[in-house]
Amino acid sequence: MGKKKSNPAVTPRMKTALLASASLGVFATASLAQVDNPDAPLQMRTDYFGYAVSASGRVGYSDNINLQRSGLEEDEFVLSTLFSGGAIYSTPRVTALIMGDLDFSYLINQSDFAINQNIAATSTFTGVENWLYFDLSGSTSRQLLGDQARFSGNINAGRNQRANVHSYSASPYVFHEFADDSSAELRYRFSQVFVDETNSLSSFFTGNSVNDSITHEVLAQYDTGRKLGRARLALNAYGSDTTEDGISIFPDIGYRQGYLSADMQFSLTDRFALSGGIGYDEVETQGAAAAFFSDSDLSGFFWRAGFTARPGPRSSVRIEYGERYGDDFIDASARYQISQRFVFSAGASRSFRTRAQSVSSQFRTTQRETLEFADRLREGQELSARSVIEAANWFSSGRNFGNAQTNGVSVSDSAFASLTGDFDLTELSLNGFYSEDDFGYRQIETYGGSLNLRRRMARRLTGYTSVQYRRADTTFDAASCIANPLIFGLDTMDPLFDPVTSCASLAAQNGVTHTVIGQIGASYRIYQNASVFAEISHTERFSPNALLEYDENNILAGITVDF
Repeated sequence: MGKKKSNPAVTPRMKTALLASASLGVFATASLAQVDNPDAPLQMRTDYFGYAVSASGRVGYSDNINLQRSGLEEDEFVLSTLFSGGAIYSTPRVTALIMGDLDFSYLINQSDFAINQNIAATSTFTGVENWLYFDLSGSTSRQLLGDQARFSGNINAGRNQRANVHSYSASPYVFHEFADDSSAELRYRFSQVFVDETNSLSSFFTGNSVNDSITHEVLAQYDTGRKLGRARLALNAYGSDTTEDGISIFPDIGYRQGYLSADMQFSLTDRFALSGGIGYDEVETQGAAAAFFSDSDLSGFFWRAGFTARPGPRSSVRIEYGERYGDDFIDASARYQISQRFVFSAGASRSFRTRAQSVSSQFRTTQRETLEFADRLREGQELSARSVIEAANWFSSGRNFGNAQTNGVSVSDSAFASLTGDFDLTELSLNGFYSEDDFGYRQIETYGGSLNLRRRMARRLTGYTSVQYRRADTTFDAASCIANPLIFGLDTMDPLFDPVTSCASLAAQNGVTHTVIGQIGASYRIYQNASVFAEISHTERFSPNALLEYDENNILAGITVDF
């Protein structure tokens, strides 16, 4: 394994990349990372350990800390300390990453102490090279409760609209690559999500609660690789069992899914191939989900067909059209490294899963990417750690802006696009996202995007600004609410309960909303590792329903020290 050490020629570069990644958090202040070249490459000669930590003391003011509608605003002064950073550790048998932010705040007017966290870790262990591996990942963050929960650019605003979401995923697996370039994998994965919504008002605003989730998954795969020449075939067998445990008045929700599939690719040229797949789904809904989904509609044959292309050495695209879970869809991915510092990526997919399960599913490819990243470094390549760190710290991605937890299982279509650039004096990122979720008893459509811009104005002065937009449209069938009030979070044991009145009141809390957040700020480096900063943000939500509208102004200033 070699002697573990911190390479002095590499560590500063690693710290730069780690700090740059930390600054991408949607709800974190943009003043944390003051870097010249956040995409500096790494080169590993032996084992590697690198870390980065910054501490920021801050004072802030909000004119609407609870994000109430006009006439009900309450202001608040906040004192806080934010710790941000991460570490990477790699040996021939272990590679691990941890990234995140941890904020401790004191709300003066409310005399209340608050903690906000966004932390993720991922690791992969090699038991027997080219045979036995073990992946372990976890995350903890504060997320919105319900798709119409209130949020702003201030991490302490609307705290009763969020909950702590903790998740972990453990996966032992056997993977073997044969001499003919074919490979086989046999994997088991256990993932669990805990949602702590103590003191939240999610039921009041969204009409539902969020449950803990457990998922068991098994996967067997054989990939021919280059064994068949121009043709490539991957055979898959998959099974899963997911349960959201009911709490209080809420029933259990769950489903079982199994499928057999064959993914195919046939290269017509070195840069263009026909691709697609066929398979069969067997889905069994359980608990409350069975009342809103027909297993026969979800089960059956599925297919997709399209093409995969590599127009150049720095670009790739895959676009496939198909049908699954009773409707057509597009499955796609694209990446184009326009230049060494300018990258475009996009993707689209269709899935059947719970929101809680989607938290742990973010880790599915991260471990393999982490392992391959370390292997390529050991082979002598110079690589940027940014993409791997962002994957581990998935909640800091702009396309997850406004990520919300809600109960139930849904058929979901999602898409995203991202454009990032890092120039000598300027960094920018442009992200867009779209999702459409059908929970059977309610439908949710969200889309939006964000633009982040940072520019070094002078040797010590950096300015930054961002604009974020999110549209949410939540609808449900009143007849379904009256017939199944429990799944909507309504207490049927209340002596005054009336299903018609209660469902009408719930409908008033749903509809179309448009949330816009604008931020502008600047930081000034007063010492080699210390900067002072000040920023102001404005959040406003528009809606045809006046009950859903609010706005907030927030001012924040402080000092950041890098270690």
